[in-house]
This record gives sequence, structure tokens and C-alpha cells, in this order.
Amino acid sequence: MIKKLGKKPAKIDRRTIPFKRCLKILPPIPEVFDLEAGKNIPSPMFANDKYGDCVIAGRAHHTLRFEHIEQKKILNITDDEILNQYWKEGKRFCFDKKPDRGLVMLDSLKWWRNKGWTADGQWYNIWAFAKLNKFDRYEVRAAIYLLNGIYIGLMLPNSARNQDIWSIVSSDNIPGSWGGHCVYIPPIWTSHLLTCITWGDEKSMTWDFFKTYCDEAYAIVDNKNHFLPDSPIDVELLQSYLDELD
Repeated sequence: MIKKLGKKPAKIDRRTIPFKRCLKILPPIPEVFDLEAGKNIPSPMFANDKYGDCVIAGRAHHTLRFEHIEQKKILNITDDEILNQYWKEGKRFCFDKKPDRGLVMLDSLKWWRNKGWTADGQWYNIWAFAKLNKFDRYEVRAAIYLLNGIYIGLMLPNSARNQDIWSIVSSDNIPGSWGGHCVYIPPIWTSHLLTCITWGDEKSMTWDFFKTYCDEAYAIVDNKNHFLPDSPIDVELLQSYLDELD
């Protein structure tokens, strides 16, 4: 199987909201969890074997889960929709037709929030996103648990190319020596492993691999109207941050 990458190094914007500040209180989070079981949500390749469109493919996998909850159906997101969005966000010059230079996740998140995109013929955007502290396992699990997954970037080492489970090894392990990759982390984990959706399949990684090679991680808030007054998410505080940005 051909596996394309395409995430550029993490971009820092000090205005990006820290997720932990938006929590009133961290709720109890189970040590083992699987919200995907029995849902039969597909994991398409989304042309990531031909183009470095992983940033948009990760968005699509996230959108599939959001809309499965909201609309109680599985969207039919096409490769053409993925690629058209990838090329649109990747254009830098008037003569660019189908640029394949990868994307910056933070820039793409801002596009997703402010401009939205077309999936299964409909327009979708997100309400907010917040950065995660990758070293705080409890915070990461809380974001996955409360918000139906997270959106992360990895600077993959060459050693990850042929591993069944991504884990830290003693050789060929320099971050980014293979390249940058964006994946969606669904609400599946154990005490030892996280699961990501990439290249048309589920891929497991150890928590140590995640902490070592993740260079950016985001909690995505699809719709503020989903949160009840007693929700752990502080919607009013989050809205105040967004008002300052807009």
C-alpha cells in the first residue's frame, strides 16, 4: 500500500485556546473505552495514497463521526470533495491548478472554522478548536471522550514505516525523518494504546509514541448547541475567547 504524508511542521499561534481552560471540571474518564464498536463507520483512503492530503482526510474522518452523531447517518464524502478542498487550501499562486505540497494544520483548522467545506454535497464548519497538552494523558482522554475524538499531527520517524503498532524503537527514530502526517483519533483507547484512522484503516500507537512524535493536537468543538448547562465544557468562556479572535 502506498502511504502519502503531507502535514507541514506545526505552526504556533499564541491566540489558540488551551483546551484545559475551557473545562469547568474534568469528569471521570474510563481507562478503556470504545465508542466506535458496532457503528460500522467507514474509513476511506480519501486519496491519501495518491496525494499528500492527510490534513483534509483527517478532517473528513472527523466529520463522518460528528455527523453520524448529529444526523444519525453516514455521509458519502467523495475523493473529489477531499481533493478539491485540498487544492483550494493549498493554492499559493494564480497558476496553481492542483498543488500537492501538503498543508499546515492550524491554517486548515482556521479555514474549517471560518469558511467551512463541502462534504457529501453539504456545507459544514466547526464552532471552535483548542490546543491540547500532549503530555497530559488525562486531558487528551477527556477531549477524546467529551468531543468524539481529536485531530493530531505527527512528525513520523522512518521506523514507523512498516510497524504494525507505532511504538518507539532504538534506531531510525528521529522525529520527522519520514515526514509529517495528520490523523484523526477516534474515541477508542486502552491503558497502553491509542487508535488513529489513517490510510483507510485503524492504526494503533503507544501512548509513548504519541507523546514523542505528536507535534500538535487539537480538540474540535463541532456545535456549541450540543452542550447542556451542566456540561464540563465552559461554553460561555469559550465564546468569549472566540469573540476576541473575530
